[in-house]
Amino acid sequence: MSNEKKKETGKKKQEKHEWNERAKEIWLAGLGALSAVEEEGSKMFRNLVDRGSTYEKKRKEQIDELWNEVSERYEKAEDKFGESFEKAEERFERNLKSVISGMGIPSRKEIQELSNKVDALNKKIDQIKEKQSAGAATGTGKKGK
Repeated sequence: MSNEKKKETGKKKQEKHEWNERAKEIWLAGLGALSAVEEEGSKMFRNLVDRGSTYEKKRKEQIDELWNEVSERYEKAEDKFGESFEKAEERFERNLKSVISGMGIPSRKEIQELSNKVDALNKKIDQIKEKQSAGAATGTGKKGK
């Protein structure tokens, strides 16, 4: 082999070695980055959990305060409007009864009273029929009077 070829072969070996070293460095840098991400990632995760817990407590307190405020306002409104609603309901019922009465439609109470009277009359009729049947059977019925 000539000197030039030896130099060329040596140069190629050196370049190949440099490339291998460079590839190994890149590989190690990647592993180092992965290790850092793992380490920092778990620290960051713990930090985020702590921050989330604090945030949740803070927001829960705000939500509880808001809920209490809304509840108080609702109770005040209910007290205020409850009385007005009851009065309006009573007026509506009076007006409705007046309209129904004006149309000649009997009330529930009037219908019930009438139904009770009809039942009482039916019982009296049944009693009279029983007396007539009993009298006819014994021959003491009042015929011809």
